[in-house]
Order: sequence, then structure tokens, then C-alpha cells
Amino acid sequence: MKHYGIVLGLLGLVVSGSAVPWEEREDEPFITLVLDWAMNWGSWGPQEFCPTGTFAYAFQIKVESEDASDDTSMNGIELFCREPVDVGREGRPPRKEAREYSITSNYQKWGEWRGKRECPTGFLTGLKMKSEEDQGMLVDDTAANDLEMQCDYSTVTLNGGGNSWGYYSNWANCPEGYAICGIETKVEGETASDDTALNNVMMFCCSTVALKQPRV
Repeated sequence: MKHYGIVLGLLGLVVSGSAVPWEEREDEPFITLVLDWAMNWGSWGPQEFCPTGTFAYAFQIKVESEDASDDTSMNGIELFCREPVDVGREGRPPRKEAREYSITSNYQKWGEWRGKRECPTGFLTGLKMKSEEDQGMLVDDTAANDLEMQCDYSTVTLNGGGNSWGYYSNWANCPEGYAICGIETKVEGETASDDTALNNVMMFCCSTVALKQPRV
């Protein structure tokens, strides 16, 4: 299951299977996870991060159902962030009413949010996305269709509840000692013909070792 999809942002080099030098999240380094299969219509939105000292433990996706006249399928991804003391690590149970933050990058207007998918304990540490290939001039394109995420480097995975078209990328995973802390999405703007909405996503891993207090 372990597959590292990691990018060195400074030089634009993609490396599989090992950690690479860092980009900075303010004064904190992060690793960028890239998918080996996704469509690429549209443009990248802003990088959005969990407050320092917090990490993503849950997510939900925005999806237009399969009966639309112009199917766009996945339109957005939202991450939910908490502090380590609140997500049930090192033998402690999760705190159900703990404070949390939510972050998104770009997303489109169609569809509905499918509801939070939450790790039973710990943080999100990996992802794979289902995408449909280019269908050609006369067939409806959808691009991204569904998202699956991994909890705490384990076989526990969460499915976003998206649509059925396409096939999954390989897993892109944070290395041990890191968890997902940010997101950037590639989204196609509204067109006059065949809309696809969300096409691609990168997520960012931050170290869980030297933890800081969250921003207020």
C-alpha cells in the first residue's frame, strides 16, 4: 500500500519512494504529495494549510450526482484539522467536542458536500483519487470522481462517497512522522459546453514530531 508521491517544489522534480528537501510553511517545512494519475484541465488554486500545530484528521468531498445533464462529478475537497491531543493518539481516546478548523482550496459550485469522513484515531496520512480519462469531443467529461484517504499509515481508509466513473491513482503517502496539513486543488472554470470542475489535487505533509501551538 505504501507509495510515496512526493515533489520537490523548488526544482519541480518528482521523486517516488523517498523523502526530499523542503519547502517552507512559514517557518515550518512541508512535503508535497502528488498523484500519478489525474486530469489536468483548469488552473491551480491557492495553497491552504491547517493552523500550525494542527493536522488533517477528516475530509469531505463536494460531488454532483451522476444524473446531471452535464456531469462534473467531484467539485471540491475540504479538510478538517485538529491538534494531536484531540484525535486519540498514544492511547488517549479522541475528544468529540474538540476545536477544529476547516480548509479548502478552489472548488466549483455544482453538487453537494457528501459529509465528513473521519479517522477513528490519528491523522490523515495518504490519498488516492479516482479520475476519468478524456472522453473525446462528443462525450461528457467528468475528470475527478472520488477520493480515498488513509489514516495513520495503516490499512484504515476512508472513502469520500463520490461517483463511479474512472479509476484510481496509486497511493501518495506521507512518510512516518508526518501527517497531511494542507491542500491545493486544480479546478476548471465554468465553460459554455463540457464542465469538469475539480481535476487534480496536491496535499502537503508536515512533521508531527516538533509540534507547536495552533494559531489563534
